[in-house]
Amino acid sequence: MMKVMVIKKCWFSSTCFLEQREVKIPEMKDNEVMIKVCAVGVNWGDITDVVDGHCPGLECSGIIEAVGRNVNCWKVGERVCAILVGGGYAEKVAVPANFLLPVPGDIDLADAAGLLYASCSIWSALFEICDLNTLKDKKILIREGTSRIGALAIQYAKYMGLTVIASTGSGDMFSMCRDYGADICLDHTSKDFVQEVFLRTGYSGVDFILDFGASDLQRNICCLCKKGKVVIVDLHGMERSRIDIAMLQRMHAEIKVWGRFAVIDAQKALDLLKEDDSIGKIILCMNFEKTSGHLKMEKTSGHFKIN
Repeated sequence: MMKVMVIKKCWFSSTCFLEQREVKIPEMKDNEVMIKVCAVGVNWGDITDVVDGHCPGLECSGIIEAVGRNVNCWKVGERVCAILVGGGYAEKVAVPANFLLPVPGDIDLADAAGLLYASCSIWSALFEICDLNTLKDKKILIREGTSRIGALAIQYAKYMGLTVIASTGSGDMFSMCRDYGADICLDHTSKDFVQEVFLRTGYSGVDFILDFGASDLQRNICCLCKKGKVVIVDLHGMERSRIDIAMLQRMHAEIKVWGRFAVIDAQKALDLLKEDDSIGKIILCMNFEKTSGHLKMEKTSGHFKIN
């Protein structure tokens, strides 16, 4: 048996809890490895699928405890991080061998736990919009530059050779975006945001926009150059978005929704998270000996916290 945290829905309210339970250790298939979980990255998808009894967790880090008979690329004792289809809030998890990456000895396992989900989202989105052979003098606008994956997106875009414009909701966060590698920082709450984008790009606009929500889609379109592209990685805020289709057509612009996150029946969970202004990634260290048996998820002062 092993300990896991599962979603517990209250029948009398919309509040969700994470409740500790004991379940059987999952059976490991021939192409899988068994990981003793050290830490888990916290993602939107963990609470969009609010099914009673569901064990969330889309990425984790830990130590390999066993390998399947068809696995030759991993050994017991190796430090790894893994992308999951759920079930990471547990002491152990069985994972297909090709869903893992090694964690170097100088990288803390807790840090590695928050790497894969964001990296897969960003890298796939950038490849969706960018031709790596024609990136010279190309400019990208990354919205929410200090968000959980915005900060990593800045670093990937700089690595790919793009000029990076990062936007945040406050000028106080510009220094963080610059530390991540942003060339230009702008406040997207300003009414002159679009004008600022054009001013800082020599009135050409940006070639690409990477957005982690869709509530400001029309202004994104206004920031594009002709034949520019917008990729939406996360759909929260989409229900409030309105766009000028005629303008989109005149500019020969493209909007792509990268379908990574589960959004069906997710509105209540997204409403809970949308005001969260935390910076960076949230990591859960999986030490079941220190849990009280219940973790209450609640909104307080505009933040989402786990007690």
